[in-house]
Amino acid sequence: MVWWVILVSMQQIKKPDRIPEACSQAQKKRFFTFLQRVLVGTLASTLLNLSILFPSPSFAEVVLGVVRSSENSPDWVKITTRLWESGIAYKPINLEDVLFLPNIETLSPAQIKVLEAWTKQGGRLIASGPVGRSSPALVRQSLRSLLGAYWAFPLTQRGAVQPRTRCRDLACTASSNWVPAEQKNASVQGGVLIPADANSQTVATWKDSSGSSAAIATDRATYLGWRWGSDGSPNIDSAWLRASIARWGGTIGAPAKPPTAAAPPLPNPPSRVTRNTPSSPRNTPLSRLSPSPPLPEPVPATFTDPSDQSAPAGLDVQANSNKPIVSIEAYLMRQELTNLLGRFESALTAANSGNTAVNLNAATPPQLVASTNSVGEPAQSRPLVLQGATTRAIAQARQVLQNFDQLLQEQKYAQARQQWVQARQLLWQNYPQEGQRVGAEIRAVWLDRGTIVAARSEQGLAAVFDRLAAAGINTVFFETLNAGYPIYPSQVAPQQNPLTVGWDPLESAVKLARERGMELHAWIWTFATGNKRHNTLIGKPGSYPGPVLSAYPNWANIDNKGRTQNPNDGKFYLDPANPEARSYLLRIINEITSRYKVDGVQLDYIRYPFQDDNAGFVYGYGAAARQQFKQLTGTDPVNISPSSGNLWRQWVEFKTNQINSFVAEVSQLLRQNYPRTILSVAVFPHPESQRIYKIQQNWEVWARQGIVDLIVPMTYALDTNRLQRITEPLAKEQMLGSALISPSVKLLTLPEVVAIDQIQALRDLPTGGYAIFAVESINSGMQGFFNRTQGRSVRSTSASEPIPYRQPFAAAASRYTALKQEWSFLLANNQLRVSESELKVLKSRSDELGLALSRLAATPSGESLATAKRLLASFQSQFQSSMRLHSGENSYQVQTWQNRLESLDMLLRYGERVELNRR
Repeated sequence: MVWWVILVSMQQIKKPDRIPEACSQAQKKRFFTFLQRVLVGTLASTLLNLSILFPSPSFAEVVLGVVRSSENSPDWVKITTRLWESGIAYKPINLEDVLFLPNIETLSPAQIKVLEAWTKQGGRLIASGPVGRSSPALVRQSLRSLLGAYWAFPLTQRGAVQPRTRCRDLACTASSNWVPAEQKNASVQGGVLIPADANSQTVATWKDSSGSSAAIATDRATYLGWRWGSDGSPNIDSAWLRASIARWGGTIGAPAKPPTAAAPPLPNPPSRVTRNTPSSPRNTPLSRLSPSPPLPEPVPATFTDPSDQSAPAGLDVQANSNKPIVSIEAYLMRQELTNLLGRFESALTAANSGNTAVNLNAATPPQLVASTNSVGEPAQSRPLVLQGATTRAIAQARQVLQNFDQLLQEQKYAQARQQWVQARQLLWQNYPQEGQRVGAEIRAVWLDRGTIVAARSEQGLAAVFDRLAAAGINTVFFETLNAGYPIYPSQVAPQQNPLTVGWDPLESAVKLARERGMELHAWIWTFATGNKRHNTLIGKPGSYPGPVLSAYPNWANIDNKGRTQNPNDGKFYLDPANPEARSYLLRIINEITSRYKVDGVQLDYIRYPFQDDNAGFVYGYGAAARQQFKQLTGTDPVNISPSSGNLWRQWVEFKTNQINSFVAEVSQLLRQNYPRTILSVAVFPHPESQRIYKIQQNWEVWARQGIVDLIVPMTYALDTNRLQRITEPLAKEQMLGSALISPSVKLLTLPEVVAIDQIQALRDLPTGGYAIFAVESINSGMQGFFNRTQGRSVRSTSASEPIPYRQPFAAAASRYTALKQEWSFLLANNQLRVSESELKVLKSRSDELGLALSRLAATPSGESLATAKRLLASFQSQFQSSMRLHSGENSYQVQTWQNRLESLDMLLRYGERVELNRR
């Protein structure tokens, strides 16, 4: 038998005398220990290692377990009586396949940890009523993620639950084909549920409420928007709970008789759990079109133009608040300060090591090598010779982290917050903003249309390029095609941008960039061709579709309501399936690359407009697309909906393939005619499966197939920790294939020091560099930072370091030298905590790898590449062992070094394609 369990809060179960007398003393002790762990918040990590508590979903007889709390005690008899009436077997307190949270408004952070750890192992949830409504904010946030929805507000009167049997979304259809039939003449007291993310499907609505959600389902949870068992129709309660269990393939076990009101006992937990062979759920919602795993950080349900989007800050700490710090908040506070300190020290090391000679000689005098004390433990390191304010900031942050847990135990929450805020502020105030940053990297910036227009002439534009050269920028994404207007006088496009008529900004930009040793890449708005905002600038009506669609209206991308102008972003789009529109874009790209000899082309808006199947808002119904899809399937896409099953999947795949094939055509055009032209794409960083359904953008395919050179994800975020969480999953070989990645920072909404910190975060991840949006947002403070840390002579004709996408093997050698300079600097200042024996191994292997990378850069060949790859893999496998002592107090720094070694592997993969296979 497999136990399917209902979870109810355990806040009042604290003493072993609450356990039934039938239990043995040993059982009582074990049971009390279990509950105690839940209450103190330590069980989550334990559960991860106890797989017996997390059996895989199976299809055997179901027994539901119920945990009682003070909050549902008034309803307890009603709940259990209703269970008995429903014919559903139940037993309490077993964390296994299905957990049920009936009408529980307060959950502790410890219990959320248990739920999160358990669901990661494949467990499922059923919830009802205003779950978590009275819990701390961070707990509510976690519940939203777990349940896929939240309770918004109660209904003023009873309502009838109307199952949603005619979905417009294929994912909804797959998620709701298990729902019970409508229970006629039955009502319950409920509330309106709000979906929390794009994977949440409304499977029932409140009748006569204009579609307000009464039940919401995800692939792992069912949320019923009424107080189950406490009031209303037993038919609704029984039907929906039975269906919720059965949706994952379970059968309903025999019922147990409910307890009486006078003595509601807690039955014994089962002593043994039988596990069956894991099996796939019978009904799996359509969630992906690609085999790649979904990424973290769920994409929002609706979208606006990317230039208006930044991921929100994750933590707001008020220094003087004495409100209790719950465990989730404490974790986030520790993480943020720890990571900020790590980036601070990483920047500090980079700033001080740029002029350091490489010297990892094992014969270094003893005072320069970390020693051990009398008991064999590492001795305290001598501090770096640095400014006093910098060392004080580091020391204070470390002290705060050391004292933080003790203050929480003593419930000194205001003091903990105040110290935390002061430590963070001190780090911000003293953040390293001097010292040359060495090591090859992409230093890119988008040079926007507004800045180009404001320049008015080549002389004005020269001042912009002078500033960029002084800032050490080596790559300029120059806005060349926007709102259907080229920035230059074109023989292909209907009309030049009216704001630049009289001169050729692109010709000037290419000349100015070359004079300063910079690369100029033409930034092209691909399928977005009309722009309400741009219309305002040139005195056109907001509804003007732009010169291209005015001349060729049948090229327009049309939504399912027949509209060509997107009501959300005000833009007009070309139909990617229209062969004439595609040919036009290819001729524009060919004109730009042949006439101006640009160094690269960047495709922006290489996607469909954002769509929402659930809201009936879908694009792609241009005449050409409809005709082609009908030829392919025999069906006009206007006659299908997400409920059309496989046909809808084919429709989404068809549109996705239009984007994929166009990128491939651009790649072929460039490689056949302009092989040194770099092809980059500005893309969204959201989960792949959701991107495919929302905008049909599957850039992972382009990267893995090797048809693009550089991925530039718009990783805009308001705090650095969020930026790191968004970016880290993207910089993996399984995502990138042989492409490079250069994530981006949006300056507009960031304080200077946060922007500087975000750039450091991207340097600490395995990336090829960074991109800045945009030139117009680089103020004097940021300009000064760039000048001091990566600047060079304005009239220099060559960059001080190779650009990774241009010379990947040389860039790998340069980066590795920079790493060795950091180790040498720390070693010379007694800050590299390694034993002498480990240092000898590190020095020997690092010298061997350095020589191999230098030889590969000087004379690229298949043999030298194979040698470099083998030595790099060997060095990476040994590195963690060599740094075991240093990692004890400097784990962030060691992880950063490991990331930078991963970036070398990325450069070698890219170099194999562009430097060897193209020959």
